[in-house]
Amino acid sequence: MGEGKSASGIVGDPADFPATISKEALKNYASALWRLRNLYYIRDEAGERVKFVPNWVQEDFLAGMWYFNLILKARQLGISTIIDLFLLDVCVWNPNVAAAIIADTSEKAKEIFENIVKFAYENLPYWIRHGVVVEEDNRSSITFDNGSSITVGVSIRGLTFQYLHISELGKIARFSPEKTQEIRTGAINTVHVGQFMFIESTAQGMEGLFYELCDAAMKAMAEKRQLTPLAFKFFFYAWYLDMRYVLEEQYVERVRIPPDTAKYFNKMEKELEIELEPAQRAWYVEKEKIQGDDMKQEYPSTPQEAFEVSLEGKIFSREMVKVRTEGRILERLPVIPTIPVNVFFDLGGASTRAGADFMALWFHQRVGPENRLLRYYENSGYGLDHYVTYIRSHGYLIGTFYLPHDAAHKRLVGKDAGQSVEDILYDMGLRNMIVVELVENKWHDGIGSTRAFLASCIFDKGNCEIGIKRLDTYKKTWNDQLACWRDEPAHDDASHGADALETGARGYNPPATTATPRKRSGRRGSYKTV
Repeated sequence: MGEGKSASGIVGDPADFPATISKEALKNYASALWRLRNLYYIRDEAGERVKFVPNWVQEDFLAGMWYFNLILKARQLGISTIIDLFLLDVCVWNPNVAAAIIADTSEKAKEIFENIVKFAYENLPYWIRHGVVVEEDNRSSITFDNGSSITVGVSIRGLTFQYLHISELGKIARFSPEKTQEIRTGAINTVHVGQFMFIESTAQGMEGLFYELCDAAMKAMAEKRQLTPLAFKFFFYAWYLDMRYVLEEQYVERVRIPPDTAKYFNKMEKELEIELEPAQRAWYVEKEKIQGDDMKQEYPSTPQEAFEVSLEGKIFSREMVKVRTEGRILERLPVIPTIPVNVFFDLGGASTRAGADFMALWFHQRVGPENRLLRYYENSGYGLDHYVTYIRSHGYLIGTFYLPHDAAHKRLVGKDAGQSVEDILYDMGLRNMIVVELVENKWHDGIGSTRAFLASCIFDKGNCEIGIKRLDTYKKTWNDQLACWRDEPAHDDASHGADALETGARGYNPPATTATPRKRSGRRGSYKTV
């Protein structure tokens, strides 16, 4: 540790080190909370060196910190900063600690390493830095002479850590599936019982590892489960809790609150039992002009709102935002017993009597100008009889079954050779089946038809919860080389639900741009044009 070691165990330079240390001072230095509140410097938003003083969000997090911590947040609340200062503090004041920080981009990793970790260490009092010296600094990690180290990067492999911070996991999960899998099976598994993990991010839609972890943690919190050291504690910090998010008083009267936004504020105040100041309302309106459709993702009021809206690359993003703002997701959507219920299908690639890869069904009822979506169901690995049984189990007055183009394809091998899905369903008693022909232009005719159809859709929230999620998360294909979205749908779990609705959108009320569907008559093997 070097020369000049005092009875307290702290080493210093005589010019900098106090001659004596009181018992009260020793008690202070032994407290991580005191050290975080008094010893560290950071760069502020202007790049200036300032003493770090935890804000209320950071203090709240420190007070509630658990072993495994999961933080959903609005932007720029300082969560990353307090976590990384905490990791630095642990390494400086404790021997043989291995800490790691995983960032979403190499630029962010460099910023964390240079502007938070290294900057904070280099601005500690000299006698502390003299006592815990940097042995190695290779631009992505620091190793101290007490055996502790901090590693920062976009990928952390082959090492074991007692402290792990994963920053912006939502973005990582959305744009880097391979990296996400590496984090899920690798980095997360290096942290064991009694050690510490911190995962924080803004929301990026209802998919991916971050959403999965948050969903499980929120359910555990709602059910008031006692946490184990391997269970995540959920934290959420909304925009309105940060009093920096206000407009100066002299500008408030210049801001006109749109009627829809005023309605949103009133609803939020009632549900959350809060009262927004005029300056907060004005700030939100002005900020929303810049953020647009991403406002609720970047500055959410509730966790559910944060995950509902993540628009970049999402195919039906604007349509689903409109569905919500117009209140077309209802807690209960009654079924009119005298009106037929139609079923829209998407078929698995190997749909047979014995089993199917993946199938999705929407249950639809037309009431006046409304396309009411009463229920959504999806599954895999079951034969067609399973879905027929499911359809009949609800006692609906069944109308028409809308099947995608491949329902008419004859099987070439196996027990179903010479038969199509349509034939098999007919044998099972289904009638009034329409096979909707394949479109030449998926993006224009297929997705365009679904977008138009969604304008008149109303959803049953409970029965269509998974289907709504599929429409929310239906996305374009990401081009890694060009780092951009392509106008081509990604084929994943969400695509099945979206394709099933497209079948209905084109078959039930086909626009002029689509091919003419076919409808089976009462006799097997005979078709008529409709």
